Amino acid sequence: MRKAFALAVLLTSAASAQEYSRSQAAHWSTVTGETVSSDRDAVRVGLGWPGLDFTYLHGIDDRRDFGVHFELLYGFEETSISKFGLGFGVPYRLVINRHERVTVEVHIEPSMRVYPGGDFGTYFFLRAPFGGNLGLQITPELRVAAGADLNIALNLPNTAFLEVGPRFGFSAEYQVDKNLDIAFNTRFGPQFYTLSGATADFAFVTQVVVGYRM
Repeated sequence: MRKAFALAVLLTSAASAQEYSRSQAAHWSTVTGETVSSDRDAVRVGLGWPGLDFTYLHGIDDRRDFGVHFELLYGFEETSISKFGLGFGVPYRLVINRHERVTVEVHIEPSMRVYPGGDFGTYFFLRAPFGGNLGLQITPELRVAAGADLNIALNLPNTAFLEVGPRFGFSAEYQVDKNLDIAFNTRFGPQFYTLSGATADFAFVTQVVVGYRM
């Protein structure tokens, strides 16, 4: 009887582990340190601060994806200053390590942002923010991640200056089904400028994100 019970427990555990492994392998992410599946496409829409954005992603293989990113901004460079702007970027993401439930992902997004008008004319930033995520699969449906980014941007018109800002935060992502997820993403940190006499600003990102894999 004991042997039969032990065998049943062992088989149940093995089946659960296999099911989890399948689910984990099938998991994809737009926020929490995983990429889109190989040869699959996904879109994500983010709403919050500093604006509304749309991203299209294409999976290159099981570790890499890239895409295009459009932004409608109402916060100036992720600070609390309200200002209309537009942005365009080309995100690239790479998972450099997977181990059981943990992933390590790095990313970079060459991009540009423009803020027309204002007391100092038009701002035009060439940007190269980069960073990474440490993702953890809590359940087959839920992933969380701790992330860090470094914002680097060069403003060209009028007085040229460099903008540098480290960001730290967390994100959580829930798979509603195999092709739909909902996420919450945050980043916080100081932002510095090379302008003479300029003081640092507090910059932040807080967004609700919906992702759909096609």
